[in-house]
Amino acid sequence: MKKTGRVVVASLIALLMVLGGIVGGVAYYRHAAQPVVHERVARVRTKANSSTSRQASSQPKPRKNVVQAAVTSDRIPLSKWQKQSTPVQLPILMYHDIGQGNTLMMPADQLKNQLTWLKQAGYYELTPAEAYTVLSENKVPQAKIVWITFDDGYRSMYTTGLPMFKATNSRVTINEISGSVGSNWNLTAEMIKTMQQNNVDFASHTVSHLELNKLPNARQQMELTNSRQTLAQITGTAPNTIAYPVGRYNAATLQYAKAAGYQMGLTTTPGLAAASQGMYALYRVRVNPGQTQAGFLNLVQHGY
Repeated sequence: MKKTGRVVVASLIALLMVLGGIVGGVAYYRHAAQPVVHERVARVRTKANSSTSRQASSQPKPRKNVVQAAVTSDRIPLSKWQKQSTPVQLPILMYHDIGQGNTLMMPADQLKNQLTWLKQAGYYELTPAEAYTVLSENKVPQAKIVWITFDDGYRSMYTTGLPMFKATNSRVTINEISGSVGSNWNLTAEMIKTMQQNNVDFASHTVSHLELNKLPNARQQMELTNSRQTLAQITGTAPNTIAYPVGRYNAATLQYAKAAGYQMGLTTTPGLAAASQGMYALYRVRVNPGQTQAGFLNLVQHGY
């Protein structure tokens, strides 16, 4: 009986050991499998976070307030200019002073009307550089073009002209007598710089405003060369155009103008300018006071 009891007890102990092993194994399995589950969850979370991050990065970012510089130039880019099949004829308008007294003086109200009429008629006003492109390459920015020039550099160009040019958004060129800069009737260097900053262009009208065809060759060269150098010092840009005083010149003048670095020469011969005249002997259209709108626009179109 005692032996049988011992056997039963031993069997129970063995059974408990087996059960303990099974329980321990299950516990171990659960403990060992836990990191795998966590890793899978972590991978899923990482993938989700990565997807969310990509979606967030693909969303348009809020735009910052960007202050852009105002576009002040009304120039038509050369890339948009058109080559012409026939020679271009360019009206180069010739003015002098603003005021009243003689035919070289244009009353301010009449000048403002004329500048306004040009705008209303759709004219594009050229700079000297653009005028050179028109005549040398036979290209135009648009059908209606004009080059507005004022000879001598009268003080009225600054006192009356500049406010008017700004008000009408007109582009003009002043042919300046370099030896008269700073005199009581002419522009000062500071006035020239201010006007240049307000889109007024400058060309040369020699040093002394003498009739070039009556001067010795050496004096002609000086008048042409020194004027260009002086204006370059004031404006920072050497002018590409020389307007001959009183329109006077000779064969030597044309050679010296080219040698001095000019690309164009303006005369007072009436008519529309064309490359066939020679780049150093271009015609101009004189504008006298008393023009009607129809008469003025006809003058600009035909040159007479």
